[in-house]
Amino acid sequence: MTTTTATDTATPTPGAASLLQLNDDVLALIIWHLNVYQQYELGRLHRRLESIVQMLWRTRVRNVALHDEMFKRSSPNSRQFLAFVLTLAPHMQRLSCQQLDVRRLRLLSSHTLSGVTSLEWLGDGHRRGRARFVDEDVRLLRRVFPSLRKLKLRGCQITGKYLCDLELLSELCLDDCQYLESQHFRDLFRQLKLRKFDIMEDCDEVNCCDLVDLQLCPTLEHIKIADYHLCMESDITQQLLQLPRLNKLSIYSKNFVFDVLSRIARPSYPTGGARLIEGFRFSGILHDYERFFRELGNLRNLRRLEMHGHGEEDGQLQCLGDQMLRQLSTTLPELTELHLCGYQLESPLGLLGFVTHCRSLRVLDITRTRCHGDAFVWSCLNILAKQRWRTQPLELWIRKSDIKPEITESPRLLDNEKHIKIDCKQLPNSQDHTSGVLKFSFAR
Repeated sequence: MTTTTATDTATPTPGAASLLQLNDDVLALIIWHLNVYQQYELGRLHRRLESIVQMLWRTRVRNVALHDEMFKRSSPNSRQFLAFVLTLAPHMQRLSCQQLDVRRLRLLSSHTLSGVTSLEWLGDGHRRGRARFVDEDVRLLRRVFPSLRKLKLRGCQITGKYLCDLELLSELCLDDCQYLESQHFRDLFRQLKLRKFDIMEDCDEVNCCDLVDLQLCPTLEHIKIADYHLCMESDITQQLLQLPRLNKLSIYSKNFVFDVLSRIARPSYPTGGARLIEGFRFSGILHDYERFFRELGNLRNLRRLEMHGHGEEDGQLQCLGDQMLRQLSTTLPELTELHLCGYQLESPLGLLGFVTHCRSLRVLDITRTRCHGDAFVWSCLNILAKQRWRTQPLELWIRKSDIKPEITESPRLLDNEKHIKIDCKQLPNSQDHTSGVLKFSFAR
């Protein structure tokens, strides 16, 4: 019996069913539904299949995700894996390795994949019996991926001492890397021109890295950290607010939400922190909204406020009182967008305060919020009809609220389209509303 290889051009036996009886377009559709390693294995069986796989890789393969399960039939030191990666390399730009055995990565140590600019290594640092991704593997990355600009490491046992050698890096994310040492961050921030730095899930309060040297990286535009990074001996709040290009700041907090907000929002810093902030978003459950709103009131130039409550799945929406909402509306006169999603309102009066006091309000989003039904819409319309300074209608988003979608067909609303426009379309569930994260955006 002879073995069929990619060099064989033999035709199938007459009368036998074969994939090769299909035309190239149909074959391409079938092959595209296989994972990238299955495509490679199929291409090795016949030249025609290999040609179709290469065509798909040239035109469609830019982002590649490799899972450990793809290679469960081959050993971590398999030469076939090496041949596969080298064949795929000319087409890759972004590579994601998910729980891959690090010994497979080390097979590439004497090769260069210069086309890859983005790498994710999502390891499982808690899995026993596995070789760990360590500092020497970071040095390997520099040799194998010399064009690397974006790097995300998760579950790695690195100290961080070789990260500064990745000279072209502009985005760095370190998740669940519990062996990081603060002493190595000085060289990291001084030598790299990072635009984005994410260490929000780096470790815990015990093994927390001191980020006092963040100020040495003036190119930073987006920073993601945890509340305990602000609570070290060195308070880095002022350094963060002084970074010249900072555009977004995300801070994860379990127990210190009020403290974090007060550090950023209160205008007592020399930098004038409150002057810089134009957007704020929070998703989660709070035990004291009145205190939270008082702190928000210090952001007097805020233009976009977005808050997402939790608990609507079991019908337990948190209630927001009229007094706290009306007081907040008087302290944020510059608001153009208000997203108050997933809450129970004491009455419509609190929310109507924003329509009255925020003269530039363009979007009012009450998705999943209980605002006492259609009566809110008519009260809102009565206020808007008297605001002659408005040049465009207020957009009211009522998705999954207690306002009936049929209200959009009301003749009264159709006659007042210059005042109010209602949107009841459903949003996809892919939006990121990570619980407990305070997100600030700054004016450029």
